[in-house]
Amino acid sequence: MIPKVSIIVPVYNAGERLRHCLDSLINQTLKDIEIILVLDCPTDGSDRVAEEYAVKDSRIKLIHNKQNLNIGLSRNEGLKMAKGEYIGFSDHDDYCLQQMFETLYNRATETGVDVVISDIGEDVDGNRYTTGFPLQTETTQEHFKDEYLRALINGIPFKRGTRSFDNCNSIWNQIYKRSVLTANSVWFSDNRVLTYEDSLFLIKVYSCAAGVSYVPEALYFHVETGENEYHSYGYRSIAKVRAYLYEMIDFLESVDDETSKKYAQCISNSIFQRIFTSLLNELHFKGLCAFYNAMRHVRLDSKLIYPLKEHKPDIRFTLAKRLVLRYLLS
Repeated sequence: MIPKVSIIVPVYNAGERLRHCLDSLINQTLKDIEIILVLDCPTDGSDRVAEEYAVKDSRIKLIHNKQNLNIGLSRNEGLKMAKGEYIGFSDHDDYCLQQMFETLYNRATETGVDVVISDIGEDVDGNRYTTGFPLQTETTQEHFKDEYLRALINGIPFKRGTRSFDNCNSIWNQIYKRSVLTANSVWFSDNRVLTYEDSLFLIKVYSCAAGVSYVPEALYFHVETGENEYHSYGYRSIAKVRAYLYEMIDFLESVDDETSKKYAQCISNSIFQRIFTSLLNELHFKGLCAFYNAMRHVRLDSKLIYPLKEHKPDIRFTLAKRLVLRYLLS
């Protein structure tokens, strides 16, 4: 029997937070689900916790990675096993409300869409925040999809507690029709090589999704611990950011000529936003010499500089951003 939703959870060193995550999944009001735990060679006993839960609940399936693949390729291992009509994701240290997947799945069956998205919940030191999207009754599915895709490509960071299409880089507050992912070969990129693999996945999904429905309610809560990967140097390293931008550009050009033209301004915005953030990351972690070396290498990178020259970034400029852009284009 095909489950209604497959929930994929890569597991590394989650500590005691893994139990809270798994409790929120096994107690979903939608019972017809499968929970795929991808054990990515944890060293803190998280694998034993996962095995303990799997013994008690037959809906839990375990995958043991032979080597550490990190989160992107681990999710792909889960996608290979998944049998559900829809796919959902959870991080190993987050949690969701018990009605989450029933709410999203019911909306999917009512509307027949490929993607259902809800607001983003954040748990910061036990305080919950909701971040979401514009509440406009006149917004059509096609308009929502287009605005969301533009924001994804732009790459502007979300702002906690606001409603904006810029709040778009989370994969866990959505479910995706599995047949659409399969038919369009939508997979995660290797985040050992590039960063923002979530954004790339979503850009691919929203480029091929036939319909999107929005539930204005926070159902999934991302736990901010201060230990999350995006606080590390590697998350915004210049090498990983450039690799992300190359793959994003190549993908959008591969869809069709009209797509790359339609989003040309967004691509330019993304290149500069991502590069500028990465340069600050180099400065913060490695110092002034690394900052200048990174700028020099980007300046010689025609794949990134050409779109900037064709379409000047249409963003809010600070003095620092103006100076960096002037140097890159000189």
